Amino acid sequence: MAPSHYVNESVDCLAEVDLSKLANKTVVITGGSSGLGLAYVNALTSAGAFVVNGDIQPPQTVSHPDRTAFVKCDVTLWEQQVDVFKVAREKAPNGRIDVVIANAGIYGPDVLDGLDDDTPQKPVTKLLDVNLVGVLYTAKLAGWHFHHAKNEGGDRCLLLISSIMGYIDTQGSSVYSAAKHGVRGIMTCLRRKGLVRVNCLAPWFIATPIMPKSFIESTGAQFRAKGVDFATADDAVVAMACLATDTSINGRTLGIVPRQLSPSGYMDLESDDFEDGEPLGKLQSVASSLIYGEFGASNGKGA
Repeated sequence: MAPSHYVNESVDCLAEVDLSKLANKTVVITGGSSGLGLAYVNALTSAGAFVVNGDIQPPQTVSHPDRTAFVKCDVTLWEQQVDVFKVAREKAPNGRIDVVIANAGIYGPDVLDGLDDDTPQKPVTKLLDVNLVGVLYTAKLAGWHFHHAKNEGGDRCLLLISSIMGYIDTQGSSVYSAAKHGVRGIMTCLRRKGLVRVNCLAPWFIATPIMPKSFIESTGAQFRAKGVDFATADDAVVAMACLATDTSINGRTLGIVPRQLSPSGYMDLESDDFEDGEPLGKLQSVASSLIYGEFGASNGKGA
């Protein structure tokens, strides 16, 4: 099945999602050993998918160990990500890779931390290496494997994990925000190339076991005072399944949000396009149809 070209159509986030459509798919996920990544792994395998998890540490427990394979992987190292995809291709029960989820991520300090130091210290950029460069590696490998399996039939889907911090102002780390804006940028460019079906998930705060209990309690109290709550891992799983199984969806970002904002716990953010009459809408229309030729574009000659 050829990848979808981008059409600006919102996702119906109240429609029922059939997780059984994940059965017999082979999924590659980075960062699937803890937090939201582990929730994806458990949901996918429970639905009958086979999952290859690339992470720096194996999970303590998984729901269906017979449907998972762990590959030790630091996503900042290209060669280790290559190994993850190689294992997935070799072990895939259906002989192909169907879904790739670029989930691995870390949190880190703000660029302006340490202003009281006696001398300026170089900012820590590992967060960008993991959250942005690692995603670029995953996207390239997904595109390469999808391209080389294009004659095998079936749908292929790349899911990139951005964040609500890729869309709104926050008091958090500006380095983290920059990385998540970057992930959003990867998706909005790839969606128009007709090479891969690509979408984003952008979670709001989700209370997972990797968060300190004190943080969950204090932040939860602040949320409730403002009339919202944490988003939930269960809703993130359904949103993931929606994007992974609906072959008509390409180039959309689903925000995982508090139930106060959406009955399903997720919504189409509808923030990656502009109205035709707006200046940015005009420029986006021109730029998205521009043929770059020899300047910085492969024009489909590769992934």
